[in-house]
Amino acid sequence: MKIKYLIVLAILLVASALAFLIACEEEPPASSQPLTHCELCSTELEEEDSALFCPNAECIVTIIGLDIIDLPALKETFADYFDIGNIFNPGDVNAGGSAVTTNRLTHHYNVLTAENHMKPSYLSSSATSLNAGGLATADRMVNAALASGFKVVGHTLLWHSQIPSWQADLRTNSTTKETALTQMRNYITSVVTHFGDRIYAWDVLNEAFPDGGLTSDWKTSMRTGTQGNPWFMKIGHEFVYEGFRAARLANPNAILYYNDYNMNMLNKASLVRDMVQDVNNQWLSDPLYDGKLLIQAIGMQSHHNTGITPASIQAAINLFKPLGVTISISELDILSQSWGDYSAATAVTNTGRQNAANLYGQFFTVFLNNSDIIKRVTFWGLNDAQSWRARGEPLIFSGNKVKLSYYKIIQSLQAFTE
Repeated sequence: MKIKYLIVLAILLVASALAFLIACEEEPPASSQPLTHCELCSTELEEEDSALFCPNAECIVTIIGLDIIDLPALKETFADYFDIGNIFNPGDVNAGGSAVTTNRLTHHYNVLTAENHMKPSYLSSSATSLNAGGLATADRMVNAALASGFKVVGHTLLWHSQIPSWQADLRTNSTTKETALTQMRNYITSVVTHFGDRIYAWDVLNEAFPDGGLTSDWKTSMRTGTQGNPWFMKIGHEFVYEGFRAARLANPNAILYYNDYNMNMLNKASLVRDMVQDVNNQWLSDPLYDGKLLIQAIGMQSHHNTGITPASIQAAINLFKPLGVTISISELDILSQSWGDYSAATAVTNTGRQNAANLYGQFFTVFLNNSDIIKRVTFWGLNDAQSWRARGEPLIFSGNKVKLSYYKIIQSLQAFTE
């Protein structure tokens, strides 16, 4: 079948499709400006209704070459349903911290998460002091984001990775449980207080549960060993309640998240559900209970691949709904291949690109169907080349150009609103 995608610009960009046979497996040649030939098969592009498309029936790429700055803003397209976010780094803001300078961020997104520079290793130098240089960089980023009209997510306070040595050493040193608990509270209080209301939401705890070896009890299933969560290993499961409590006291206005990946795995999602429920129930009897949930939101990271089904995402959301929390899709990307092929560094194929594009559309259908509790969808990277999983081509833009994945998410909105 042959595919043509037509763009109609009214309130949003609409794509409609016939189908294309998938066979072209060539690597993209270098692009030219303005683009005149298909980047996959080099066939001369044709124009219809202001859209460029490849007439080659064996090529899956239809509309290509449009600069993403020329598209309707995603944040406005989905404004009636949820915020649209992305990540940013020091290079995306000016030296004075007065503006985000990457115009493709300011055009499409309204929430930013620091990819790395608010993680513990950047902000904390010892159990009694914060890292002045790291704070200065984070301040510059946060101030620039706010000045450019973004909301900012603080990512992340408690983690097992990218942590300073004093935290990593807790796994094996002689620090007592009581001392570690005091250190954790002080560290959280210092960081959260420093940023204050500039941060609208905090990922308080990130990735507490490992990939395997899970039991049915969240209190015994957290990471241990050389890559374990040092707070769990030193304090025990109580660190979860105490960590969220410290964050709440430091900033009562911030939305507090638990954030994790592989939430489509129901054994992990069930542990998260149980943990959130237990912590929130404990908070009800705390003398400082303020009428709000302690863990108010769950971040479903959503680093996916072509083996993940929309049904598995919906099943996890169904587990979380009775908790009364909100959800963010906090780190979205979808590999254009299976996890096995990505791990083996197998080259991406056009079939994989098509499958990933279809999944983007199907996942956004799930997000839209649950927009009563999904408050934000954050992509983990602006384009494929800037992704932490770049070789898997996991994002909706390639360089500054549009991919089929983008049109699929627009189509999902079309179908949802019809």
